[in-house]
Amino acid sequence: MEIGKPKVKTCVEKTWEDEDFENCILKENPTKTVHVYDTTFDSCIFRHVDFTKIDMGNVDLVDVVFEDCDLSNIRFDKKLISRVLFKNCKMVGTSFVEASIKDVQFEECNTKYLNFAEARIQKMKVTESDFSESSFLETKMKNIEFSRVNFYQTEFIKTNLNGVDFSSCDISESYFDYESLKGMIVDSFQCESLVGMLGVKVKK
Repeated sequence: MEIGKPKVKTCVEKTWEDEDFENCILKENPTKTVHVYDTTFDSCIFRHVDFTKIDMGNVDLVDVVFEDCDLSNIRFDKKLISRVLFKNCKMVGTSFVEASIKDVQFEECNTKYLNFAEARIQKMKVTESDFSESSFLETKMKNIEFSRVNFYQTEFIKTNLNGVDFSSCDISESYFDYESLKGMIVDSFQCESLVGMLGVKVKK
């Protein structure tokens, strides 16, 4: 599956004091408190930034790369997330409730306790990341690719997983309601676990 890449070729290095979040590269944490509200990160690259130390909210993301950043507990609820790469980021408890997500990649991220409730996701690729104990509640998903993702104790409720391949992933102790199970792709070992969740016993 082809994912739209972030368009960040013309970025120039800036500091947080510039308060400009378009066509920029930011590599360091601010030296003083920065308030970032009601704006769009547009064509930006962030490296080694701890966003938990930045007062931030109501921010859209368009053509953005996050590398080795900490975005834990940041709320992107009801926001636009388009052509974004999260690479080797910590995002524990980050929220995407009712967000519009398109052409987004997670690579080698610690993303436990994510909340995608009622999000609309189109074209998302997740590779070697920890999505354990996350929540997909009434999430609309289309063109999704998961590769070696940890979904331990993650819940999928009223979420269309038709055609989504979980065969390389850990889905142990995850919860799927019947509606979400339809059409999802698993391996034979995972199948036994899912059948048991439905109350069916497999005779060996």
